[in-house]
Order: sequence, then C-alpha cells, then structure tokens
Amino acid sequence: MSVPSYKDRLLEIHGINMWNTFHVDRAIRFAKSCNLTGIIFHCNELIDKVVFPDKYFDKDELLSFNPVRNSVTKNYRYYLRSVLDKCRENGLEFYGEVKEIYFHNDLITKYPQLRGENGALCATDPFWWEFLEEKYREFFAMFPDVAGIIVSPGTRESMVSFAANRCTCQRCRDYDVDEWYRSLLAAMHRAVDGAGKKLIVRDFSYTKAHQYAMVDAAGSVSDNITMSMKKVPHDYYPVFPDNPAIGNCGKLNQWVEFDTWGQFFGLGVFPCSVSEDMRGRMQRYLDKGATGIMLRTDWENMTQSSVFCGFNMLNLIAGAMISFDVNTDMDAVYDAWFDHGLVSPLIPDSYSQIPCKITEGKDRELFREMMQLCWKILEKGIHVRGHVFNRNCQIFDRYDLTYNIMTVFHSRDQWEPNASKRVEPTGENIPVMIAEKDEALAMARKLRDMIAAASPGVNHNVKTYLEFVAEGFPAYIEGFRLELISTVYTKKAEISQDPGDVQKARETLAGYEELASRYDSLVRNKGYSHVVEYMLDGDRLIRFKADVSRVLDAI
Repeated sequence: MSVPSYKDRLLEIHGINMWNTFHVDRAIRFAKSCNLTGIIFHCNELIDKVVFPDKYFDKDELLSFNPVRNSVTKNYRYYLRSVLDKCRENGLEFYGEVKEIYFHNDLITKYPQLRGENGALCATDPFWWEFLEEKYREFFAMFPDVAGIIVSPGTRESMVSFAANRCTCQRCRDYDVDEWYRSLLAAMHRAVDGAGKKLIVRDFSYTKAHQYAMVDAAGSVSDNITMSMKKVPHDYYPVFPDNPAIGNCGKLNQWVEFDTWGQFFGLGVFPCSVSEDMRGRMQRYLDKGATGIMLRTDWENMTQSSVFCGFNMLNLIAGAMISFDVNTDMDAVYDAWFDHGLVSPLIPDSYSQIPCKITEGKDRELFREMMQLCWKILEKGIHVRGHVFNRNCQIFDRYDLTYNIMTVFHSRDQWEPNASKRVEPTGENIPVMIAEKDEALAMARKLRDMIAAASPGVNHNVKTYLEFVAEGFPAYIEGFRLELISTVYTKKAEISQDPGDVQKARETLAGYEELASRYDSLVRNKGYSHVVEYMLDGDRLIRFKADVSRVLDAI
C-alpha cells in the first residue's frame, strides 16, 4: 500500500539505553529498516539535562557553586546533538518525552519560596508557568531539529504535580485541577508552538476524571495539540479493555502508545506475543481517528534489558509492520521475526548477540505456538480474573499489596464498574480464582513438555534459554498460585475474624521454602542478566509468607 495506516510511527526508548550509542544506533537502524518515522527519548528530566535555564542560572553563577552541573550539562548537549544528527541523516524525526513539572534541585536552593508553609513544594505557585515557558524556549533555540515534545502532566512521577500535591496553602486548597492542567499546558504550548514544533499531551491518569480533564485541558489551550493515549485506560495492562478516551478527543489529533517489551507481561524474560492483541487494537483505533503510534522498547526502572535482547522482538516487529498497514497478515509478521532471528534475554542487553534465524517450517510452527501459548499462561498466571496481580511482573513480597494492586492502585472499577467484585474472597469466587491459576500452571507444564519434545535448529544461546524457560516458567507461575491462595484465604479471615478461616489460611503457607529454593537454583550464580533473578527471587516468597503469618497472628 502507498499510504501508511498511521502517519506517525515512533520507537520509544525509555531507559538509560538512550545514553548509550550502541543502543541508540541499534534503534535507529531498526526504525529506518522497518519504515518507522521517528525516535523518542523518554526521560522525565530530559530538558533539565541540557538547559539550566540561563535566565535563572548564568554560567558564572554555576561555576561558583555547582561547577559539576555545568560540565555534565555540556556533555549531554553534545551527546543529544550527535543523536539529532543521526536521526536527520536517516530521515527520522526526534521527540523528547518528559514528565512535568521537573527541575534541577538548584532551583529550590535559589528560590526557597517555592516551598509552602508545610515544607512541601507548592504546585500552584505562578512561577512554574514562567519557568516552563522559559526552559522550553531555550531548549528549542538550542536544538531546532527536535520535532516536538511529548508531556505527561497528570502523573505522580514528576517533581511537582497537582495529582500528588502535598502543599496545604490556601491557594492550593482552592485551586481547580482543570485550571492547573490548563496553566501548565498553556505555558508549554506558547514555547513549543512558538518554535513551530508539536506538543503532544499524554493522558496518563489514575482516574477516569483526571483522564478526561487532560483531554479537556489540552483542547481548551489549542486545537493543534495532539493527545497521546495508552492502548488501555491505565498503563499498559494487556488484560484491560480498550481506552475509551481514544475517539473522544474532539478536534485534537490522536496517538496511541503500545509496550512491546513487557513491563506487565514477562519483562522479556518469559516471552509472549501481544502482536495479535496489538493488531486488533490498531485496527479499532484507526477507525476511531488515531493517526500515530508509539512503540515502547524498554522501561526506565530496569537496566540491561530491552525488547532487542529477547524473543519479544516479535512484538516490536509486529508494531512496525501493522502500524504501516493494519491489514498485515500475521503470517508475514512471524516470518519477519524468524528472518530477523532470535536472541536470549539471559544475556545482558549490552552484549551483542548474533540473531539465530529460524528457517525450518517445523521450528517456525514451534516458536509461533510457543509465543501464543506464553501469553495465555501470563494472562491467567499473573492476573486474577482480569485484575493485575503482580508488581511489575514480580511476585509480591508483602501481603497488603495484593488487594491494593488489584482493586485500588490499578483498579479496573474506574472503567468497568464493580469489576473488583470478581476478586472478593467469597465462597463463589475463591474456587474460580484458584482454578485460573491451576489452568495457567497446566499450560506452563504443557510448554515445558513442548520444549522437551522438540529439537529446533538453534544456536547455543537460544537452546540454553529454551531450557531455562521450560523449567523457570512453571516455577514462576507456581509462585503466583501459592500467593493467590494465601491471599484470598487470608483476606477472607480478616473479614470474618473466624478462627476456622484463620486456620484455613495458615494451611496455605506450606511449600514456600521449597519453591524459594527452586528459584535460587534456577537463577543464582548462573551468569544470567540480573533481570532473570528479578523475576525469580526466592527471598520475596519468604518475606511474603512471613508477612501473611504476621497478619494472621494479629487476627
């Protein structure tokens, strides 16, 4: 087809890989070869790494009290210019993705009045709007090749945010959340649009109200702002429904964000295909007027790992191909992955690997079936009836997080009213929840048998990885099964205060030590990437058991 389905098709680097030329060059090569249109550096403080701003900190002043910052900033400026040169040479746009409001701590030293009476940073001080406009004016004057800025003003992860504001001054108590978003976006838009660049606003929100507040705020500032929305209403949870904001942004242009690596589906250590899900959502969102997509390849909180160092490269290839043509046949996607070749996530991401191309028909069938089965295992294994039951793919290490993650922090109720009733510890729900984990474990054991029965023509690295998956994946799911059973019976005992329920909960605590020992034997002293131990950490099982015992002792 001559006209791509999505006009803007961008590869996002979120972790510290962006500051390593090896990784950036690899991403640029892939983007160019797979018809993507640009690269994103997603770094909360990206602008503050290269801008002081001069209006508030001149060079002589910095030399007198923080000469290190002066030198570090200079280094980042040269590095970013080199990246922009490479993007331009390869016909790719470059976008910065940030969370605002961010700043260097020197700012608070110089302007202590930005703290309220209780010592908390005041999110409503008018200074912030001046500061934002100034630093983006300086940024674009310094880096005119940057195509635009993608901003999250609604997250709790920035240094100043109304969503996490702890200032108790009268102005903050009286301030309206919609006004705060409008003021922030208006300040940024004046600078970004004034430089002839694009402003893209993310709807990253924890509530439905905040989600639409962001859309309304952006629309009230300008019609030429683009809304960028994750594929589901909150974060990247693959079990969540479609994002209802997509298609409901008025006159604003719309982009959709996808994770290809697996922050919430295995971290690439336990692989799975989300490409089928991606294809369906891209087709539906195109019908709703979306014109751009973003493909995340890693995560800011995890080093030495990305989609490039594991089987989940399938998802990045799928995202590139399907965003270019949403009618791309899945056979073509898998064939492109096999032709690209497989590498092992047991090896840290900074090590170069020679991809193992899959040529035999029977081997291609095996790996395709494996990737699709792995998603079914994760769907049932680390979720509970459509609810998130993991901590960024880790097993829990404390009891109170279980129901908090499922029904509060990452609740579905905002977008699916009363969804949390499905995970209440009732006589009707408990057998269903346990049966779901039994099904996941049975599928993981089926995967083990598939791998054992096959003799694919692969290199040593991939063979070693398959052997790890065969034993490690069932053990991984066993951990969630153990914790789920202890969780539901402990929660039931907390509610009922019945000694019989307490005893039933105590009986679920057998087996933790044995599984923790298996975890250690699978990952310790193997020379694997540390991300593998992150996924199979026996100490977390032991801490979880101790915490459940503490709770039961208190009943």
